[in-house]
Amino acid sequence: MRDLIRRRPVSDLVGLRNEMDRFFSDAFRMFDEGFADRVGWQPAVDLEETKDELVISAELPGIKKDDVKISIVDNKVVLSGEVSEEKDVQEKNYYLKERVRGKFSRDFTLPTSVDSAKAEAKFKDGILKLKLPKAEEARPKEIPIEVEE
Repeated sequence: MRDLIRRRPVSDLVGLRNEMDRFFSDAFRMFDEGFADRVGWQPAVDLEETKDELVISAELPGIKKDDVKISIVDNKVVLSGEVSEEKDVQEKNYYLKERVRGKFSRDFTLPTSVDSAKAEAKFKDGILKLKLPKAEEARPKEIPIEVEE
């Protein structure tokens, strides 16, 4: 009976939990303070297609219209800008600081050609909506069917 090994299931679980905590702590260390400064921020964007146009909607909370630039080159849209630092910042003792500041840029290769001369951009409540009419040659054409007698 001396060869029996006493099992301690609770202490085994505590050890497993400690290992899992250490794993997740190391795995997500990149999300520490300053991570956004190193990687950059990108706004969330939706790109949808209708029969006559492409519509890009981008979330840009807290950004002024004048701090955003849109350009269309060939079949690519570039959305860029900057989230400015507050000007009157005094020494503060932050407990948590997650709001991102700095430059951002997103670019999209469009699935079809557009008429950039007729593009419209509107900005409301932190949402930028860009409407890009499809080029005439990219729009679906309906071909009438003739009946032969």
